Amino acid sequence: MITLLRMSAGLIGWAVAFCLLYGLHGIGCAAGWASMPVMGASLHRTVLLAAWIASVAATLTLALRWRAPGPALTDRAAAVLAWVGCAATMAGGLPILLVPDCL
Repeated sequence: MITLLRMSAGLIGWAVAFCLLYGLHGIGCAAGWASMPVMGASLHRTVLLAAWIASVAATLTLALRWRAPGPALTDRAAAVLAWVGCAATMAGGLPILLVPDCL
């Protein structure tokens, strides 16, 4: 059971980050955070960037923890999937930088 959890931890991290960003985006648009300036940007973008950076840091920590896999196939799969989850988390947050806050 632990092996299965370890192998899916990177993708679970990506899924949690995706849900967090998606939920915060909806809440921010509904609450009007896009029109509240904070540190040269909107509150909406600031909150989303903070959540994205925290999510990338969490998945990167997981990937770095398992960067030297053991000899077993499951260990190698866990390491690869942790890096896949980290890359997916990075790519999933790029629209925060490229797309307007609320359309």
